[in-house]
Amino acid sequence: MPIPLWAGRYIGLPFRDHGRDRSGLDCWGLVRLVLSEQFGHMLPSLAQDYVHSRAVDAISKLILREIPLWERMPDGAETAGDVIVLRLSGKPLHVGTVLGDRHMLHIESGINSAIERYDGTRWKDRVFGFYRYRKVL
Repeated sequence: MPIPLWAGRYIGLPFRDHGRDRSGLDCWGLVRLVLSEQFGHMLPSLAQDYVHSRAVDAISKLILREIPLWERMPDGAETAGDVIVLRLSGKPLHVGTVLGDRHMLHIESGINSAIERYDGTRWKDRVFGFYRYRKVL
């Protein structure tokens, strides 16, 4: 599946701890923005649930708390709009949005939002899993 054209609207957005809009975003803020604007999913902010993006244990617990609300997708079944959870320091600490063709959109402290391969050298051994939003009725 090719990378969708809408992905270009999210490249180069600045990082900001707890950011939840285009003036600055952290990794969850970017996922939340994309899923809202492109897929109509209203996700919780979660910004009040951790002190800063380097609060490793808090973010790890937060991601693990949220995972049951999502359907886990087998590797290879992920599609645009799914969320990829990545390990940093051995813990699930980073999220991005799957775009297709093994690419994700993500943002990190010190780096503007970008498209990157998740099967490349940097990320392939850090993939924790792929998750699809389950609409709660």
